[in-house]
Amino acid sequence: MQNGIQYSFGIFFKPLIADFGWTRASLSGVYALALISGGLFAIPAGWLADRFGPAKIALIYGSLIGLGLILSSQITDLLQLYIAYGVIFGIGTSGVFAVSSGITARWFYKKRGLALGIVSAGVGFGILVMPPAAEYFIRAVGWSRSYLIMGIMALLVFVATALLLRRDPKDIGCLPYGAVKPQPEDGVSQGQKSYHPAFDGGMTLWDACRTLPLWLLVCIAVLVGVCTQMIFLHLVNYATDIGISPLVAATIISVIGIGGIFGRILMGSGSDRIGNMNAMILCMAIQTASLVWLIYSSELWMLYVFAGLFCFAFGGEVPLLTLLVSERFGLRAVSALVGLMLLATRVGAGLGSWLGGQIFDATDSYTAAFITASVASTIAMIAVISMKRMKKGLITGH
Repeated sequence: MQNGIQYSFGIFFKPLIADFGWTRASLSGVYALALISGGLFAIPAGWLADRFGPAKIALIYGSLIGLGLILSSQITDLLQLYIAYGVIFGIGTSGVFAVSSGITARWFYKKRGLALGIVSAGVGFGILVMPPAAEYFIRAVGWSRSYLIMGIMALLVFVATALLLRRDPKDIGCLPYGAVKPQPEDGVSQGQKSYHPAFDGGMTLWDACRTLPLWLLVCIAVLVGVCTQMIFLHLVNYATDIGISPLVAATIISVIGIGGIFGRILMGSGSDRIGNMNAMILCMAIQTASLVWLIYSSELWMLYVFAGLFCFAFGGEVPLLTLLVSERFGLRAVSALVGLMLLATRVGAGLGSWLGGQIFDATDSYTAAFITASVASTIAMIAVISMKRMKKGLITGH
């Protein structure tokens, strides 16, 4: 739900501009601040979840999401929107991905890729539902009441779900799925993986931060953020600029949601078979090809094709980043490390969304922005290929 609301921000662009006369670059700045705020607080959110459990953290951060949206419904100037949406809502978003990914990684020893894919598919469902809903609400009751409705919905959903979260299967006397403690006399049955204390181990956050692979992952996450949010925020505006109605343009984001669902589940499951790095390279290749296609897209069907391919690829990248973190560095600090990946992605996303608005205001076109996104995706793909050749746990200071 959180991502569906977040990716609906572009739908509010033209209603806000009509009421207040702001530029696309200034509204892009609000979105960029929300992304960066969420990224900056993702590491503390993950660390707190690792230390104190996810329920309280999810409750606090989920409440901030609802509060930020409710306050956004009452704004009368741009500074208020920067504070309500850019800061309060943005900070609230920082806890969702790190907490949910960390929990899933701990609960699954076998089929972890599929499990993370299914969990992150919730992002796709949110994107499928919320943008058309936001467009409908805006048409029916205006942008202000729409934010109020979405804020109340967010409060109800996040408070209810936070109360159900459990950090670790050991909290209820269980082992992670697919893990068993081998009996000395019996061994391990076929099809099961033995469980040992190292499953709970791995590098500390500090040790992981001293490795070259982690910082290469950070760079990849930044580039992915640049190219994806430069597209997500401005795609509806681009579609309406070329003559597509706002309601139909909102359905393009829904196609992105559908593609994301398939990408998260299929690539999450596929990574269990072909390996996390190979799956990531495949996703990056599809994403880069789709961005090149977008540069030449000028009709609705072409935008639908782009949306499906692009978010299939990006959807696959979401669980794969968590899988690469847990594979390389273990689970000791997995939520904090996922928080670091989220910070990197959000910094890139903030830069990409802001830069897209600046490019449009300067050129009255999104062509240069789409070219920039395709270049960023190409560089990220090259970085993934380079990382595949690196040894695990390569400490740069040794």
